Amino acid sequence: MMKSRHCESRPTFSVLPWDTGNAMGPVPAIFLVEDELIVAEDLRLTLESLGYAVAGHEKTGERALEKIPSAPPALILMDIHLAGQLDGIETAIEVRSRWNIPVIFLSAHADKELFDRAKVAEPYGYLIKPYDDRSLQSAIEMALYKHRMEQALQESEKRTSLLINASRDALYLLDANGKLLCANDALAEMTGMTIEQLIGTSAYELVGRKIFTPLMACWQLDPQGRTGIQAVENLHRNWYDVRIYPVYEPSGTVTMYAAGIRDITETKQADDQQLHNAEYFRSLIEDTAEVVAFLNADGTFSRQSASLRHALGYSLNVILDKTLFAYIVITDVQLAKQVFSEVLAHPGQVKPLRMKFEKNDGTVCIIRGILSNLSENPFIKNIVLHGWIE
Repeated sequence: MMKSRHCESRPTFSVLPWDTGNAMGPVPAIFLVEDELIVAEDLRLTLESLGYAVAGHEKTGERALEKIPSAPPALILMDIHLAGQLDGIETAIEVRSRWNIPVIFLSAHADKELFDRAKVAEPYGYLIKPYDDRSLQSAIEMALYKHRMEQALQESEKRTSLLINASRDALYLLDANGKLLCANDALAEMTGMTIEQLIGTSAYELVGRKIFTPLMACWQLDPQGRTGIQAVENLHRNWYDVRIYPVYEPSGTVTMYAAGIRDITETKQADDQQLHNAEYFRSLIEDTAEVVAFLNADGTFSRQSASLRHALGYSLNVILDKTLFAYIVITDVQLAKQVFSEVLAHPGQVKPLRMKFEKNDGTVCIIRGILSNLSENPFIKNIVLHGWIE
């Protein structure tokens, strides 16, 4: 039978010999804040009989706040009514603010007004005197477990926050009504708002302020069972890759949207410039009267000017089907391969070239010019033959 704790006097009472060395050990260490020594002694004996260590004891909130940092306990048992300027509730608020150590209140009073006031300190338990050993142990174990779970959750949230804020993409979570539930630093920078301002804001409001496009706000979006939606959006002359991932209930209803926005303006401009340059080079090659040919690393043709085809008397498809060396007369093939290999081995290198080419009708023509390695040029990426017919 568990003995009820009425905090009666014990005949063996003595000054408390607190052991502060166990605060960081495997046995949970508990700190007592109690202004009645008889009650404190009773608590100490009870805690030790239950297998806990006692990290220390103070009679006032002020002294407790001074003592606790030297050996932070796993938990604090705090009497609400204390001697000194701070009562237990005020002391517990300070403890939570400074060190986030769980506190269980002890009180002989159970009135609603005191209980409501105690809730402000967010205690992990509230025991009404008298209490028995089992109630005390249950309250302690539940408080320690709850605190461990909260710490694990906080650590998980911290890691998640670090992860999403490490991304340069603007990441956010919307509920089905378009309100922001979560956002990272990149989205805050993009919108010119703080994360605190963003949370709870309607994404439709950001559309109205021309910060979001309707797609970014998932406006009137019908995912139709899709696991992901991707599109490129233009906003204020910038280009964005937008990716949206609907979150479904088992019934198939969308409850949230996880979205990411990546600024691809530089990439888009580079791609457009590359297409422009490719078209320019195509036009230049097709219209030039000089001999121009773009060659792959194996000597095959990537593209060539009409003047080369006309000079040799071949159609486009026939030219593309063979290597450059197939059109050079046999006596010049070895030299042509040597020059080509030297140029191929050194990006940016240029070498003069004068070779005899066999035409489709069996006659020979001479092409003089240069062979350039422009493989590292992002718009060309080939070996270029540029010359003229002698």
